[in-house]
Amino acid sequence: MKALRRGLGGAAAAAALLAAACSGGQAARPAATGAGSPWGAPGPAAVLQVMPAPYQLPRALSREAVLPDGNGLLVAGGLTGSDVTTDAVTRLNPVTGVTSAAGRLAAPARDTASAVLGGQAYLFGGGAAGGAATAQTAGPGKSTVAGRLPAGLSGAVGVTAGGTAYVIGGYDGAAPDPAVLATTDGRHFRAAATLRVPVRYAAAAAGADGIWVVGGQAASGTTDVIQRVNPADGKTAVTGHLPVPLQGAVALSLDGRIYVAGGEAAGAASRVVYRFDPATSRVTPAGVLPVPVAYAAGAVAGGAAYLVGGEDGRRAVPAVTTLRLAAPDPAAGPWLAPAPGPGHLARGSDPSVLPGDVLIADHMNNRLLIVDPQGRVRWEFPRPGDLAPGQTFLAPDDAFFTRDGRDIVATQEDDQVISVISVRSGKIVYRYGVPGVPGAGPGHLSNPDDAMLTPRGVIITADIRNCRIVLITPPAHTVTKVIGTTTQLCEHAPPARFGSPNGAFPMTDGHYLVTEINGDWADELSLSGDVAWSANPPGVLYPSDTNEVYPGRYLTSDYSDPGQVVEFDRHGHLLWRFGGLNHPSLALPLPNGDILLNDDFNHRVCVIDPVAGKIVWQYGHTGVSGTAPGYLSDPDGVDLVPPGSLVVTHGATMGEP
Repeated sequence: MKALRRGLGGAAAAAALLAAACSGGQAARPAATGAGSPWGAPGPAAVLQVMPAPYQLPRALSREAVLPDGNGLLVAGGLTGSDVTTDAVTRLNPVTGVTSAAGRLAAPARDTASAVLGGQAYLFGGGAAGGAATAQTAGPGKSTVAGRLPAGLSGAVGVTAGGTAYVIGGYDGAAPDPAVLATTDGRHFRAAATLRVPVRYAAAAAGADGIWVVGGQAASGTTDVIQRVNPADGKTAVTGHLPVPLQGAVALSLDGRIYVAGGEAAGAASRVVYRFDPATSRVTPAGVLPVPVAYAAGAVAGGAAYLVGGEDGRRAVPAVTTLRLAAPDPAAGPWLAPAPGPGHLARGSDPSVLPGDVLIADHMNNRLLIVDPQGRVRWEFPRPGDLAPGQTFLAPDDAFFTRDGRDIVATQEDDQVISVISVRSGKIVYRYGVPGVPGAGPGHLSNPDDAMLTPRGVIITADIRNCRIVLITPPAHTVTKVIGTTTQLCEHAPPARFGSPNGAFPMTDGHYLVTEINGDWADELSLSGDVAWSANPPGVLYPSDTNEVYPGRYLTSDYSDPGQVVEFDRHGHLLWRFGGLNHPSLALPLPNGDILLNDDFNHRVCVIDPVAGKIVWQYGHTGVSGTAPGYLSDPDGVDLVPPGSLVVTHGATMGEP
């Protein structure tokens, strides 16, 4: 992909699901991928689908309030990454990630209870120590103090049920508070019930048979109790127990089911999502979060639940996770064998920074690998017998999962083809292009780059030497749409011409980010060819594979030596950089704010912590190529396994022709 040099002319269905939680802080194995082509339809039977959103918050945030606001969310107050309690109120579009200012609180607040009454959002109490007694409105516009609680509270939890808001538990400066307060107007409060086990930092949700209060911090420490509050008669009872003591979790109600996500267990942030059955008080694992979080906030909007921000045990994170009920693939089954033996990571690597396994296009080794966070190879292609007689698989430089998780789309830029590989069968089930033969006519490409399959089954790829963006609709072998003019004059004039385009990555507004090598450009454009903006990534000599961190912030690799990864805005202003790399070609944002990248000529795949400014995970030996476990040779592309993969997380917003 990135072997092309400046001046050469010429020229880039339901997600696999997490089936069970695990206790060691690592993600459970993704659900299986079935045999067959990537344009098959998934089957019925709804299960919980947990995946990172295709964006991050503009900044890390924890201990905030999140409330539904029409079809969007209000994010109010909280603790910033710099440990400052904020008064900001932000409106978040949970599908696209677009944020806008929605006012300021009357007073900065964190660890508040929150609820919606008559369409108005309220925050109750909050703050350090004993907390505040303030009941204040939140957005839009200027916040007002609506009333006062009987006493200051911090770490209470709020629930709305039957037109009444309930403020449950909290800390009054001396001990966890047992009170359950009720209000219908945000100004006047009455005692509605008394908890059997007084707690703060509990999770709570309303169900058909009452309000369920889950876990929390009691006087004796973190508790596993589940309490039921009956608003009708004020009676409370302990009805069950969690598998482990838990505080700082979030309870979310989806289609009558209650899910408890994240939290702090045994002093560490948890990845586990539990399902709670109010009828039996049974608690079972339902999924695994891409990032362990405690003290996050959540709400339901548009049929999906969103877990926003939180702390991963080290710091506040900008993560947003989507939880929805979806239909799994009927052909699902185990596609990765149990992981035996030790991994092969660089010294000092922290497996917990990754949300799941990593797909690597190992360019010069002519193979694809899936490596788990511990550095163990879980899957490889091609294995003996995978290729048909006379078939080759050469120089894969990028590889991305399809949305249903069954297949991988691999771009073999130097071999002039795009191949679709079934993960389960290890067979090439579709190919476009003629191996080793570049061209611009039917059935031909010239240095294709970063091919990926949209949810509707369309392959979009940058066709570098033909100076164009190409759309192909399998199983046909003809180009169905071209953006740009097929020419040997690759120059920056989008959408008519592109200066050797080497990537077209989906954005949360349905557009694509196209990177042009010649002239060092990043362009946002729609598939109809409308260009929203173009910018030069600052200080970059050879831009590669620009993609969106969140709306307004973009990440690109500088395929140079010394190379770098750079974040910038649409005006070309530098926001962040990390140098000292050797021809890095692709960098992807992770839900916890870290960055996954391939450092090609250093023969390694890395995770960078941008706050600490250092590499915190590495597979591969720096500067040493090889084929043995723990070695790579010019790794040129990465993706996460579903549900964290690029096309899965962007599925709801990915532009279609």
